[in-house]
Amino acid sequence: MALVTVDLPRPEIIACVDSRDLLSLEDAELDPVTGLPRQLRAFVVLKDPKVVVVPYFFSDEECSQLIHLAQGGWNPSMVGQATNSSEEDYGKGNLENALAPTRTSWSCMLRYAQTTVVERLEHRLANLAGLSLEQFERMNMVRYAPGELFDEHHDGKFRPMTIFVYLNDLDEKEEAGDTYFPVLGMSFRPRRGTAVMWSNITAEGASEDSRMLHSGRAPSTGIKYGVNCFFNVSNMRNMVPVGPDYDPADAAVVSVSELGGGEKSDTPKLVAFRLFRDPNVLAVPGFLTQEEVDYFLSSIPMTASATSSGTDTLHLFELEETPMVHSVEARLATTAGLGLEFLAPLRVVSCASERGDCNRGCGPKSVYICLSDQDEVFFYRLGLRLQLSRGDALMWPNVDWSTEKPVEDLRTIRVHQPNAIGIDAFFHDAAIREQQKARKFMTEEEAAAVTAPR
Repeated sequence: MALVTVDLPRPEIIACVDSRDLLSLEDAELDPVTGLPRQLRAFVVLKDPKVVVVPYFFSDEECSQLIHLAQGGWNPSMVGQATNSSEEDYGKGNLENALAPTRTSWSCMLRYAQTTVVERLEHRLANLAGLSLEQFERMNMVRYAPGELFDEHHDGKFRPMTIFVYLNDLDEKEEAGDTYFPVLGMSFRPRRGTAVMWSNITAEGASEDSRMLHSGRAPSTGIKYGVNCFFNVSNMRNMVPVGPDYDPADAAVVSVSELGGGEKSDTPKLVAFRLFRDPNVLAVPGFLTQEEVDYFLSSIPMTASATSSGTDTLHLFELEETPMVHSVEARLATTAGLGLEFLAPLRVVSCASERGDCNRGCGPKSVYICLSDQDEVFFYRLGLRLQLSRGDALMWPNVDWSTEKPVEDLRTIRVHQPNAIGIDAFFHDAAIREQQKARKFMTEEEAAAVTAPR
């Protein structure tokens, strides 16, 4: 995305589009199983340029899962200039982007097919856009706390189509927080599950359509969540070929704690065992001391409980929150062979036990540390069952870089035994820790305390 200045006439009267006026909840006839309308309806709210609104395009449950997947992965949003030749840099997170006062929101890039829900939505979005799934960029989650915004910008001619989906409602009295197209004289009210679709190029396809300049205006109260769904002129969605799933009875079984002799120590020993070569799955027995395990378990609120069949965050630590957290973060970075600045905040989670529900993380490399007395992690596309005890750690890639292009590796998706508790962590595509520290992240509680100006 780039900030641009467009010298085109701007209407004085603004048309405010509310998808609930286009299709009420009663008329949508939501299916009780899917939470979606029995028949999706697309409304053309402007013919030239064509702008389409699809109410209830995502279900409430789908919206909630996307917001949940971004927990611990929010980074300060940046602005920059992208070109057709930037596909490789884009995939590696090496765009010439920078923090700017014109964009103060927060962003999180999900991985392709991060869960079965994400994969299902990717296909639905491609069908709506009428473009190939390969052109779809990774979902770009955005979060606007009170006062946070994205000034007027254009998504770029290298992205022929944009679909923006709102993931939550704002307060009914909220008059801000809309998506505003100044040249079109149109404003879109955030409504959970509603998709707004537009083309970024002219009908001839040769140039950028400057009329599609838009801004994300700051909410005055509450937090606005949404997801940018961009389609690129180039193929972006590259996947490692995946074979059939293994039956647990046919999988190899490895006891990770026995690799380290079965003894727990007060001093963590960084001895990594390679359990699979391609992809590179590592195990570190006794990665945490018993004192550290108890510390992380004590962070779980008494009222915390799993709320879905997927990975649920029970506690999210701030970066370097305490000396013990910082020590574990540094140890993870050393084991991964990556700088500490790539590591996302640590999360204590309840783990998913159903295939497709387990969050594989937003970054190219993931880590799991067992906090339960016992857990079994089943990589069902590798045929690998790993038995873990308290403090044992696993590390694996989500992306294959062997071709110097990012290729998503879904061979490392996994499931856990029921009721398992652990630390989930991942490493970002780029070094972002200093950027995260440079801008204040407003929590849900802090946002709820903000009152609208009178």
